[in-house]
Amino acid sequence: MANLASAEIKARLERSYDAIATTYSTWAVNHPCSLRFSYLDRLLSLLQTENPTDDSEAPTKSALELGCGNGYPILQRLFSAGLFSCIVANDLSSVQLNSAKSALEAKHDNVQADWRQGDMTCLSFNPCSFDIIIGLYTLIHLPRSEQLLMLEKISLWLKPGGLALVNFSKEDTEAEVIEEWLGREEGWMFWSGYGADNMPRLIQQVDGLEMVVGELRPEDEGSANVEFYWVILRKIPTH
Repeated sequence: MANLASAEIKARLERSYDAIATTYSTWAVNHPCSLRFSYLDRLLSLLQTENPTDDSEAPTKSALELGCGNGYPILQRLFSAGLFSCIVANDLSSVQLNSAKSALEAKHDNVQADWRQGDMTCLSFNPCSFDIIIGLYTLIHLPRSEQLLMLEKISLWLKPGGLALVNFSKEDTEAEVIEEWLGREEGWMFWSGYGADNMPRLIQQVDGLEMVVGELRPEDEGSANVEFYWVILRKIPTH
């Protein structure tokens, strides 16, 4: 396969996720969520340990989801957690992001929601803006060199002691393409990654981050068991 430019990859992915939005929504709702929820629960438990809050206090924490899709299941859980006063939701697909906004914003008017459509690598936030950042099955859509760029941005955007939950491909692959994902002619997909064996070393090179959890876990995608490398990262506090 000829090398694809980053801009072309993202443009094609945006068109794909726009076109297959309904099919993807059906697939997502029927896709097992237990593994994602188990890691999200670990993340939120660690967050409460790092920065405990009194139940009587109004929520003050902030969260960012990179690649929120239609909001199910992670964004939905964040809005309902009772921990966050501000949630920023990002997705490459305007159709997916608008679906999430329609489903969640009106139901959770106690949370300040910020909806950011576009390439995650082009997002801009002040340093130390977020208590948690989540990117599940989303950084893998970037060319792998840009995945390292995103880790640097995550380090910059997290507050000291803040946490990130992300996952990466098991395999070391520069480019994997599926022409018709979910059986849809419009469902062109791209994945990339350095592989689970290389990620601990690469994460160590990102200034300000330490790895709290790093483990391979299988997830049933219906047709085959696939594994991803699940990582929880912590922003090292400065003294």
